[in-house]
Amino acid sequence: MASASRTLSQARIEPIHVPVLFVFLPRLDLIISAAILIAGLLLPLLMAVGVISGTLWLGLLSFGLIAVGGTLFAIFIGEIR
Repeated sequence: MASASRTLSQARIEPIHVPVLFVFLPRLDLIISAAILIAGLLLPLLMAVGVISGTLWLGLLSFGLIAVGGTLFAIFIGEIR
């Protein structure tokens, strides 16, 4: 047994360390699409609170921003090909 243990490799096995920031670094396209989506959600909220006046055009603009931002976000994360 002693001779068999001497023939084994003495190299140590160490795990690969990947920087956490590199893994969770957001991509620019995801940031832009999420910002469009948040802007589309924020407009009706500001209209409901009374900060801006609620008009049909702002309502349609917010609907468009939500639709475009949500679609782009789904495409960029890979849900829609």
